[in-house]
Amino acid sequence: MNVKVLFIIFNSVRFSPSDIPKLRGFFSSKYPEDSEFHNHLPEGSFSYKFPQIQYRIINHHPALIGIEKGIGILKKLFFDLEDIIINNRKYQLHEKEIMLREYKLGVAKDFIQYKFISPWMALKEENYERYKTKNKFEQQIFLKHILRENLKTLSKGFKYWIEEIEKIKVEGYFKPKRVNFKNQKMLCFTGEFMTNFHIPDFMGLGKQSARGFGVVKRQYA
Repeated sequence: MNVKVLFIIFNSVRFSPSDIPKLRGFFSSKYPEDSEFHNHLPEGSFSYKFPQIQYRIINHHPALIGIEKGIGILKKLFFDLEDIIINNRKYQLHEKEIMLREYKLGVAKDFIQYKFISPWMALKEENYERYKTKNKFEQQIFLKHILRENLKTLSKGFKYWIEEIEKIKVEGYFKPKRVNFKNQKMLCFTGEFMTNFHIPDFMGLGKQSARGFGVVKRQYA
């Protein structure tokens, strides 16, 4: 199926990936009534659905990505937003870019090569304990299984149902990388992989995808 993804890029501002939590914090505070910005529900609980607004750094510029309901929300924001405030500093948004792109999503006939362009936070707490008990070969198999499950979560965000998950194949090699997250060292992974599944560019897989973790991009020969 074809899906739409909206990009808003603030070209007059330059940030680093470590600034993404601050960017998310700004929009969460500015639009608290829209749970899509922060995934917290009105009663205070957390929504575990695939985030419909995500935060990115694209070519060193802060960006927002919207899918489904997030597309309409971001379209309104684009015309109203004149500045952002990060660490008590105001950044004027003199150059803003908005793009609505269409991508394929779903089972593919052939394998497609992808690369994680940001660390993939694959392991939940319970998965981490299982991961530690395995040898290096088994760990790679385990990570491939988790990645396939991540594709299921991504698909649900676009209301796409994978009928036979066993037919989705993942091949690749993932290198561990310790990343500082909320003042804790988290085990994440980098690397490239192939799968017979179409993934839209700049979508995030795994934990904390809204904050810019696990972002993938298709690789071309």
